[in-house]
Amino acid sequence: MRIGSLQKLPILACIGLVITLFMIGIWNLIVGASWPKLRIRSAAPLAGIVKVKPVPWSWSDFIAGETQKVSSINFSQRLPVFPISVRAKNQLIFSLFHESAAVGVVIGKNDQLYEQFYINEFCGRAVNPSPSNIPQWGESLHQIQSSLEKLGKKFIYVITPSKAAQYPEDLPLAATCAKEFKLIPDKLTPYVNTLIEHHIHFFNGAELISKKRQDYPIPLFPRGGTHWNSLAAGLSLQEINKSLSSSFGSINFSWRPAPQAEGTDRDLLDLLNLLWPDTTYPTTVITNEVPKEVCTSSPRLLAMGGSFLHEILAAATLVQCPPQIDYWFYMRTEDLGVELGHYWRKPGEASNGERQSADNSVLDVNVRNADVVILEENESNIATMKQVEQLRMALSRIQ
Repeated sequence: MRIGSLQKLPILACIGLVITLFMIGIWNLIVGASWPKLRIRSAAPLAGIVKVKPVPWSWSDFIAGETQKVSSINFSQRLPVFPISVRAKNQLIFSLFHESAAVGVVIGKNDQLYEQFYINEFCGRAVNPSPSNIPQWGESLHQIQSSLEKLGKKFIYVITPSKAAQYPEDLPLAATCAKEFKLIPDKLTPYVNTLIEHHIHFFNGAELISKKRQDYPIPLFPRGGTHWNSLAAGLSLQEINKSLSSSFGSINFSWRPAPQAEGTDRDLLDLLNLLWPDTTYPTTVITNEVPKEVCTSSPRLLAMGGSFLHEILAAATLVQCPPQIDYWFYMRTEDLGVELGHYWRKPGEASNGERQSADNSVLDVNVRNADVVILEENESNIATMKQVEQLRMALSRIQ
């Protein structure tokens, strides 16, 4: 019995869809690899996906199956339906089991999202003693401050907070210290004592959050983010500016609830790659009640540290006399490696700015030209970041 032409349409449509997706995959694999702008993309690309690797074509790779494996992964990830397929799977896992399908991101109580790294570090404080390099670290900071002061520059060292350490009550039950977080010993005291002993100008953002978190109806860390929100960063910048003798003019930040989470307030939520992410949780928008003024010359700020500086620098664009900013930090690459990044932001610019060279010679020029230097480390990796030594070496080169 022959099937009527109308009955063939669903079968033909499925065949056409498969062929179309196959041809798009081939196009993206061959043409898109050399000319990325010609790739046929999904309207909602995935966040945090490792960049596809070049296909290994050696005979040994082919025999080992590596050529076939990488080719298959590259082909599938270049299909426009790949993002929605991943989001659908992740949404199913999240909705049915309340679990995260994103590597390194975990869901705590009250839907708080945490990076596993910060949880491991916080819980590990119960067994890990203070490292032996604290005196050497303090001496390096002393050398940096002394060298900058001799050059007529202002300097401040900033400790930023960890969400796991400042909001441990919402840690996931699977965390080893979830039930006994109040017993975790204080970590920062020996570091702060060293800063005081060496007369370092510093600001302890972790202490500020611990004191101020009860003063506001909105958490100072957003539910879907790993970084502090704009209110916390604004409060911190106000204190930093006082320590710098008001280098950025008058600051009087006010805040209001944000209509929805944006930017770093949802960085972990974005990594979940859900079909229907909830971005309506409480977070903030800040404004400076003191109007900007026309400055004869904008302060030149060199900021070195990690990703928590981003919110402080965003707040700095709102101050009375916005600085021009050179921001040096280690950043994740598309293949999940780490490299030193350098961005320049003109006064008052709200965007991340322009990518610049990260050569030592450029850092030397930035140090030489800076009016103010901010060096930041998060409490989770204090005294371990490379930026401290890089700044010290830059100062040794220009003196």
